[in-house]
Parts: sequence; C-alpha cells; structure tokens
Amino acid sequence: MVSRPVRLTAFVALAVLAAPLLASCSSLQLAFGSTTSAAYGSIDEFRTDTTLPAPSWVPDDATDIRYTTDLADDSSILTYRSASHFASGACDTDARTPNVSESEIVAEAPLEDTWWPETLPATLVTCDAGWTAFVDGDVVYGFTPGASDSPTQGSSGVGATSENPPSLP
Repeated sequence: MVSRPVRLTAFVALAVLAAPLLASCSSLQLAFGSTTSAAYGSIDEFRTDTTLPAPSWVPDDATDIRYTTDLADDSSILTYRSASHFASGACDTDARTPNVSESEIVAEAPLEDTWWPETLPATLVTCDAGWTAFVDGDVVYGFTPGASDSPTQGSSGVGATSENPPSLP
C-alpha cells in the first residue's frame, strides 16, 4: 500500500502538470464546449431554432443547412444548398471583394468544422448583420466573426432582420 505522503506528492505533481493545459483557452473550450452545431433539412426547420437563429440572408429554398456557433462570442459558420444563393437584397453580390491573402481570410473565418472548406475562394460577398459569404456551385458558405470582432454584431446580430436589427455595443 502506498503511503499518504507519496499519494499527496503524486496528486500535487499531477495538478501542477495539468494546470497549464486546463488553463489554456482551447482546452477549456474543448472540455466545456462553448461551440454548438446543428443541421437542418430545410429553411423552415432552421427558422424555428432559437439557439441558432437563421440569418436573414439565407433564402427560402435553402436545404442541407449546417451551422456552428461559438456561444461565447457569437462567431459562426454556416453552409447550405440553394439555387438562388441569397435572399433578395440581403447580400451585396455586385461588390465581390478579392481576398488580400489567405491568412487574413482564415483569421476572419472564426471556426472550423468537418464540412468547412480547407481553402477559401478569391472573392467574398458581404451580407446583412456582419456576415461574409462565398458560393461554390449551389453550395453557399458564410461566416461572421461575432461580437468580439464586429462593432455591429451583438448577441442578437445572428439572425437579425429589419424587424430585429443587430444590437450595438
């Protein structure tokens, strides 16, 4: 049988070794899960979810919807299929912005998921409520940096509409 002082020393050593791991942000996020995800077959299902409200720019014909958000800062990524791509007037499709560098774009896409593309296209579209989107065929991807990086993106900014605009800080 191991003596009490030896057990206490082993416990303290383990605690000291584990402290940096547990204190890191990504470890805490992994352990306690501040991100949440959902999948929907249609826009009607997506619009009924109160945890991950549908952004106003997602069109009525959207299907195969996937959404991941970080509840700590409202940063989000989204994908769906749609022949119309965007709700009418909700995205500035005429002002497609060329990427300055991939490192800047990766920094703007705040989350990753298994369905998120490994590389981003050379052009992006600006959408309502601080969202940025891009199209690959009939698949649309979008992301928003959330409240910490966007002055107009508050906790109600996800899914904001003209009746429910995003809150200002």
